[in-house]
Formats: sequence, C-alpha cells, structure tokens
Amino acid sequence: MILQTDRLEINLKIKKIKKRTERSRICKEIIESLPDWFGIESSNHEYIEKSADTDFYAAYMFGKEVGFFSVISHFPQTSEIYVCGILSDFHRLGIGRELLQVVEEDLRKNKKKFLTVKTLSSSYPDKGYAQTREFYKACGFIPVEEFKELWGKENPCLFMVKIL
Repeated sequence: MILQTDRLEINLKIKKIKKRTERSRICKEIIESLPDWFGIESSNHEYIEKSADTDFYAAYMFGKEVGFFSVISHFPQTSEIYVCGILSDFHRLGIGRELLQVVEEDLRKNKKKFLTVKTLSSSYPDKGYAQTREFYKACGFIPVEEFKELWGKENPCLFMVKIL
C-alpha cells in the first residue's frame, strides 16, 4: 500500500477538469492501468472519447492523478456516473467516496434529484466488480434492475440509483 489513510485528508485534492483534452487524457491513463475492470478495448476507446464531453472530476494525491469520475446528465433532474476509476494502489483509502461526495454536492447545486450508475451485475461472478457493487451500495446506491443483454449476454448490466 502506498498511503496511510490518516494522511488522506492532508494530501487529497479534487478538481473539476475544464479542458476536454485533459479529461480524455486522465480517463485514458487511469482506465488503461485497470485491465481487470476495463478489458474491452472498444469500450475503453468510447469512454476515453466521450469523457471529454462530460462533467469530469479528478483526484490527486501528492500531485499525481489517482482517480476520476465522469458524469453525464440525461434529463434535468438526473445524472449518471458515466465512467470512473481509481488506480489500484489507491483503492480502499476513501478516495472514491471523497470524489463522489464532491460530485453529489455539485449535482445538488444544479438541482439534480437522482444519480445513477451501471455496473457489471452479480450474475457474472467477478471479484473486482463485487467490490465495485459493494462500494456503490455503501455509498447509498440501490439496485434497480438487471439488463442481461444491454452490454451482451457475457456482461450483464446492473442499474443502480441514488437519491440526492
């Protein structure tokens, strides 16, 4: 482990990224370092490209980008976590929670009522995604529906929602 959690507050910085090229670059660097979560090259390319046009929040530790959340809005009262990731060495330190808290504060200021996310369903056993689902549940997301063919039969999608 690189960091101690008691040092998190001192060193963590979260910024909303304004430049399109910066959003794509950060997304690319982080998801390419997480092959267990981002193993489909065509999906990765789409995430990298589309994240440039989202609300984008990056987490920095010791001046280095360690995580991000990319958020899109479908309707005036709802937003979705489009893609997000935290470098593996920085998992379980509270960075995702801190990022999510900043995102939620921003969404509430903009009169959003719901935040949604899609993730791999438990119908497909995967240790990493089991942790991902637990993270979302611990942060107040509720499973709503499973879409068995949205991403193909081999990647069942779990749709989750959180009231803001």
